[in-house]
Amino acid sequence: MTCDIQGGEDTDWDYRWYKNSQLVITFNTKSEYRISPVYVSSSGSYTCKGVKGRTFSKTSDAVQLTVSDQPKAVLRIYPQWLNPGDSVSLSCEVDKTSTGWRFSWYRTVPTLTEQSYSFQRLPEAGNGATEDSYTLIPAGPTPTGGYVCRAGRGDPVYDTLYSEPQFLWSGDLQPSVSLRISPNTTQHFTSKSLLLSCEEKGNSTGWRLMRYTERG
Repeated sequence: MTCDIQGGEDTDWDYRWYKNSQLVITFNTKSEYRISPVYVSSSGSYTCKGVKGRTFSKTSDAVQLTVSDQPKAVLRIYPQWLNPGDSVSLSCEVDKTSTGWRFSWYRTVPTLTEQSYSFQRLPEAGNGATEDSYTLIPAGPTPTGGYVCRAGRGDPVYDTLYSEPQFLWSGDLQPSVSLRISPNTTQHFTSKSLLLSCEEKGNSTGWRLMRYTERG
C-alpha cells in the first residue's frame, strides 16, 4: 500500500498506518507499507497519515483489504452414467461472487499411493479457458474415469485447489442394463434411504445383480 500526500512535497514526511482505526506503524520514512505474506487476519480497513514535524496531513480514505483462504473448485458432470458415444458436459464452479477465472480441465490417473491421483490436462475446447464448462465428445467408447478441474486468475496466476474427482461410468459397448437412482438428485444425505434399481433391457430372468462402488 502506498500513502500519497497530495499538495505536499514528497520528501521529509513520515507515515503512520492504521488498521481498523488502530495505529499499527507509528513512523515509517517510506510511503509504502508492505505486508508479506498476507494472512486471513490481515483483512481490515487501512488508512494512512503523513507527519512532518508538527504538521499532520489529513487521514486518507479507507482501503478495505480482504484476504480469503485458497478457494476450491467444484466440478459437476452430466450425465455421469453414459451410453457409448454420448457427449458429456463438465462444469467448474468457484465462488459465484468472483470473476475473471480461467479454467483448466484434467483427467485423473490413479497413482501407486492409495487415494492419490496424478492429472493429465485436457486440451482446450470451444471458447477456451475462460469458459466454465467443457464438453467431451468421444469419437470412440465412452471415456470412463475420473475428472477434476481448477481455476486461476491474475498475474502472476493464483490457482484454486483442485476439485474433488468426479467419475464417469458406462456399461459395455452395447449396454443391456440401466441404473436408476431414487430420489434422482445430485446430493444425498446420511441417514436417508436411497434406492438403486438395475433395469435389464429385455428378458430380466436368470440374471444376478452385482453392485460396484468406487473401490470395487
